[in-house]
Amino acid sequence: MAEAAPNTPAKPNMAELKQEIATVEKDILFPAFDGILRNLADDTLLTRGGGEGLKIYDNLERDGSVYGYLGKRKLAVTARPWEVVPGGPGRKEKKAAEVVKAMLDTVGFDRLCKNLMDAVLKGYAVAEILWDTDGATYFPREIKSKNQRRFHFAVDGSLRLLTPRDMYQGEPVPPRKFIVHTFGDKDGSPYGLGLGTRLFWYVLFKREDFRSWLLFLDKFASPTAVGKYPQGAQAPEQQKLLDALGAIARDAGVIIPEGMAVELLEAKRSTAGSHEAFCRYLDEQIGLIILGDAPSAKDSGGALASAAILRNEVRLELVADDADLLSATLNKTLLTWITELNVPGAIPPTVWRDVKPAEDQTARSERDKNLGSLGYRPTLKSVQETYGGEWEPLPGFGQGKPGGAPANVQQPDGADASAFAEPGFAEGGVAGGYPDQLALDDAADNLPADELDAAMRALLKPVVALLAKGGDAEDAMTRLEEIYPDLDATGLATMLARAMFVAKVWGRLTADAGEGA
Repeated sequence: MAEAAPNTPAKPNMAELKQEIATVEKDILFPAFDGILRNLADDTLLTRGGGEGLKIYDNLERDGSVYGYLGKRKLAVTARPWEVVPGGPGRKEKKAAEVVKAMLDTVGFDRLCKNLMDAVLKGYAVAEILWDTDGATYFPREIKSKNQRRFHFAVDGSLRLLTPRDMYQGEPVPPRKFIVHTFGDKDGSPYGLGLGTRLFWYVLFKREDFRSWLLFLDKFASPTAVGKYPQGAQAPEQQKLLDALGAIARDAGVIIPEGMAVELLEAKRSTAGSHEAFCRYLDEQIGLIILGDAPSAKDSGGALASAAILRNEVRLELVADDADLLSATLNKTLLTWITELNVPGAIPPTVWRDVKPAEDQTARSERDKNLGSLGYRPTLKSVQETYGGEWEPLPGFGQGKPGGAPANVQQPDGADASAFAEPGFAEGGVAGGYPDQLALDDAADNLPADELDAAMRALLKPVVALLAKGGDAEDAMTRLEEIYPDLDATGLATMLARAMFVAKVWGRLTADAGEGA
């Protein structure tokens, strides 16, 4: 009985796979009104924003902890070095990278990044590009940060500018004009979701705690005076007692009739600790939200040092994430627009920040020392790149021979250190050098000069013909890129293959002779 043919999967419908189905227009959680999206994902704005909107998040930065932690998070990104990477190996891509790098240097790139990182608090940030041209190049003359409250978004995610003439839907903005950086964009909302929605309540509680704490300190510094009058005292007598209490408040001397008493109602000292502990706890939570971790009063001794290392590692992860998100925004907006306007057809370059932690120089030097005990040493170039500065070898170190091993490395019995260096490089090496190496060098030197010359002529003939046509250096480079795949290196490759064959044969013969001995 014939086996049934296996079920073959149906060919996928690429049109359906490419198309977004769960679109904003179909969103039942945050419906759009008249083609305009509202920021309904931020519950804090909905319940506490009122007519102020994002301004309540501006007020959060009046708190010292919030301002300090946010500033630290922004500086952790903008203090890192950045580089522009070409979009490809081609000449156009390299030119685009040079153009972009020059423009970013003049526009205040770090200031732009710091302003766009306001999205960390509010969910999104907007900056406007003021373009200019010198007739040959289009460049951003200035990039200004704008208040987020002046904008909202259409259903298609496009930015709309609220104006006195249109406060509801807003006016559309031209392309290549505004940079929008989004943070915490859950569900694809262009408004994002900043840390302000979580910080608001901790700052609110902290302010209430401060108010109660200040009231306590006022009572502690100036206790409330209490007057007691005897039963049946008349109104004039009660007024005398009240005047006496007022005099106490003014630090004046008082007299009271006999039979009346004045006491001071003092605040208890134990109450102060609860206010301070609660305020410290709120500061820890604020630091946890912004930096991912925060110092705790419980940490001490070795635990404090371990916690500090962990916080640094966590913060590095946040820095890398912030830098990558910001670079992604700039790459698909500013860098792409500069490339399209000035180097059409080129793949846009990208900008990235180096957020790798600095290497521990002490640990690195210990590693180099350990490698030295095994007979290895870094090159002078490696030392300069790792430790910086200018270096030169100490006279007499390592037996005074560039190819010699360190003095603390035991040499093989009956062998001089120079025997392990290349002939012609070590001082006083083995007489005549190594026979094997000399034979290979002779084989390479004895390649037929006429054949080598013919091979190079065949390889360079198209290049010479191209340069003979004239033109400037730029045209020559372009044509060289075009003919490079067609250059004929067959002759040269054949000669190199013959030389490699001689080397292999000599190696096998030498090995056989050594085994026979």
